[in-house]
This record gives sequence, structure tokens and C-alpha cells, in this order.
Amino acid sequence: MKTEKEILRERAAKNAQSQINILPSMEESVEIIEFTLLNQKFAFERQFASEVHFLKEITTIPGAPGFVSGVIFHRGKIISLVNLRTLFRMKERGLTDFNKFIILSEKETYFGIITDSITGITIKDKTRLTSPPSTIDPYISKYIKGVFDDGVILLDALKLLTSPEIIVK
Repeated sequence: MKTEKEILRERAAKNAQSQINILPSMEESVEIIEFTLLNQKFAFERQFASEVHFLKEITTIPGAPGFVSGVIFHRGKIISLVNLRTLFRMKERGLTDFNKFIILSEKETYFGIITDSITGITIKDKTRLTSPPSTIDPYISKYIKGVFDDGVILLDALKLLTSPEIIVK
């Protein structure tokens, strides 16, 4: 007959094993930074997000496309700020001191994405990613990698960073 300690140890081992099976493997997981725009959750893969900061004073640029809110001077660099609400034709809400921006970067290309708030950094299972619904505007859906089962929309940071429509020279 097993002692209570042995029974508890066996249960703990079984529970630990079942928890390991629940976690996605490294190949099936993606680390993302989640943020909100108008109460909708979006995300970028963490590898493209280098920094997150509170929005500072923005200098507007005459003649810039409507989705470029302006530029800021940050750590010795001039960073243009892209407003996804404007780019994705979402309802505008105005900017406040509570807005934040995420600096996206890939090689020599970088710019800031204005967000309403940052939800956090998390790891999600890529197998839970589905195609964007067909009801989404094709102009917007080309920048979407997919939608997680909890409704978080994973944006394609690399497409945003390399899109000739977005890169302003």
C-alpha cells in the first residue's frame, strides 16, 4: 500500500506532465506584444518591437500622408509616427498623454505605431491563429497575419515595415 506522500508525488508528476503537454512547443509559439486601438486588441511579433514609450510632443509634417501623425525626437533619432486608426480607416479618437507608441524596426527601417494602450507581452500558440474574416477590407487584411481564438489580431510587422505605401521618404 502506498503512503499518502507517494500518492501525492504521483499526482504531482501526472499534473506536471499534463501541463507540459498544454504549452505550445517553441516551433508552435510566438511571442507577441499586445495593444489596443478603439477597444480592439492587436499584436505584433515581439521580434519587431524594439521599444514602447508614452507619446511625447509630436511635430506635424506638412504634406505628409494622413496616417503619419508627425515625428518625434527620441534617443537622438527622428522617428515618424504612424496612426493605424487612420491607415485602417477606423474611427478617430484624438491623441492624449495616455497614448503610447511602439517602435517597430527591421534592419535600417523603423517607425513608431501609435496605440491607445499596451496590454502586455505574451506567448501564444501559432496553431490557434486563423485567417482574417473575409468581411475585412482587403486593404487592411493584407497587413493581418491572422486572428487568435481570443480575438487578438496579429498584424504583419514586416509587411508594414516594407510596404511602399507606408514608408515615406
